[in-house]
Amino acid sequence: MKTFRIKILILAQFVFVFTSLNFAQIKLEPKAVVKPMAYDFGDIIQDSVVTTIFVITNAGSDLLKITKVWASCGCTAVMPAKNELKPGESTDIKVTFNSKGKSEKQNKIISIETNDPKNSTIKLSLTGNVIKKESSSNEIEKSKIENFKIN
Repeated sequence: MKTFRIKILILAQFVFVFTSLNFAQIKLEPKAVVKPMAYDFGDIIQDSVVTTIFVITNAGSDLLKITKVWASCGCTAVMPAKNELKPGESTDIKVTFNSKGKSEKQNKIISIETNDPKNSTIKLSLTGNVIKKESSSNEIEKSKIENFKIN
């Protein structure tokens, strides 16, 4: 009976030590998750302004701090609604592209810097095609003709 008690005591100590080590290894960390990661605004006419929303969520267990946001071009403005997110909380990141003076294919990169230790800089993509004003009416007419069907 005494050896049985000793074995139970040793097992209980082993479980206690093992459990304590596992809890000590669990770190409280923020985790940034952004959806969507890309947005294609399609075809727009030059001088148009396009706005979209990306949503960032803190899927971690500690406070997520959005420390910096920026775009690859001055034609694109980026603004988060909040800079700090509690675990489970989300916020919008509003992105506005101004096509003034732009033409043809556009590819802009939006960068979000956070305190997420595993993903501190997140890159988002904004793409589309800007049709020059003078050629836009011709392209619209061409599109109408191509889409017109005789019944």
